[in-house]
Amino acid sequence: MKTISISKKAFKNLDLLDLPQEVLNTEGIIYQFSYKRQDKILKKLYHCEGPVFANKLYTLEMLDYYKDYLPANFYIPDYLVSVSNRINAFTCPKCQGKTLQVILSDKNLDYNEKIFYLKQIGFILEKLKNIRKYTPLKDIYLNDIHSSNFMVEPINHEVSVIDLDSCKIADNKAFPSKFLIDDSLVSLIPSKYQKNNDQMPGTGLFIVDEETDLYCYSMLILNYLCGINVHRLSLEEYYEYLNYLESIRVYQKLLDIFAKLVASGHNENPVNYIDALTKEQIYRAHNIVYSRVRKKS
Repeated sequence: MKTISISKKAFKNLDLLDLPQEVLNTEGIIYQFSYKRQDKILKKLYHCEGPVFANKLYTLEMLDYYKDYLPANFYIPDYLVSVSNRINAFTCPKCQGKTLQVILSDKNLDYNEKIFYLKQIGFILEKLKNIRKYTPLKDIYLNDIHSSNFMVEPINHEVSVIDLDSCKIADNKAFPSKFLIDDSLVSLIPSKYQKNNDQMPGTGLFIVDEETDLYCYSMLILNYLCGINVHRLSLEEYYEYLNYLESIRVYQKLLDIFAKLVASGHNENPVNYIDALTKEQIYRAHNIVYSRVRKKS
């Protein structure tokens, strides 16, 4: 992976990237950057030494090494950045468009378009499954799957993956993931989602694999439907919500996949079933309506 060298003065003159308010960035500060007349983002890391930094550098190197096997809509980091002879940042091609979080929150956007974008994430996971099966890259998972880590490009309406430096790849240490946390549904099923006992600072709490990627994808869908953090519900509350979805006649196969997230057996990709959701079901699935129904019952 090649390195760009810039001076402290040049770095201080960089402008911060204007991020949507709901986008949280816990690993570094993101700037606008241009190199060889190409728009990029530059991410300056908070941790620039020790095992956390070494794990990040290894992840970046592995993304670069295996980049030819990854889909074209993956925005892969392309350069390390040395500021006054110290590597503490990296660049990535700039992705134009809006985050999926902004898209899903847009009340004026048709629900069919939102479902279309949600389905694309499921297809991305299928592509990764095939990459693991048919290429030398046997260890690749998105890990931190949530709506702010996907961009919807305005021209081709393709969903692209950003923040890939938090992915699980080539035996690196898994990074923290929004939905893989303590005091959440995933922590209540230790036989299925295993804690990371070899944890070091800056790494995730759970072992990342296909089960966790499918879990996070389903939580993204459920959070969209309910409008709250479904992954923070208790098991009882979760089953109550699934029972409610059944009462409004959400497609049973989709409900079975959601139920399996907290039961034994392998998780399934819900991509082929989410377009069975109707406009009325999406409206009634929201926590505002659900809460009113619960009060009446």
